[in-house]
Amino acid sequence: MFTSQVPAYQLWSVSIVYTTVGDVCLYIVGKDEYDELALAEVIFAITSAVKDVCAKPPTERLFLDKYGRICLCLDEIVWKGLLENTEKDRVRRLIRLKPPVEP
Repeated sequence: MFTSQVPAYQLWSVSIVYTTVGDVCLYIVGKDEYDELALAEVIFAITSAVKDVCAKPPTERLFLDKYGRICLCLDEIVWKGLLENTEKDRVRRLIRLKPPVEP
């Protein structure tokens, strides 16, 4: 089954969506309310964040070099297993490593 140009599969009650970004394969797995369409939205947010952090299609080496910032992006997109942010600009703002400003 294909959802918006992203391969998606249903295995028992679990949905699996995957894509490749450069040399890196990303798999997103969900069930219940996280069907293929919701997972496709998540994978688009993650791939755009990875491309933004790496500034070019990532090789395995570049992905590992930028791993910390990629993890920050993932933390902003998915929080405690729930989809939180999918807007690229918002994720970019949230991962800036600046301390909060006291008023």
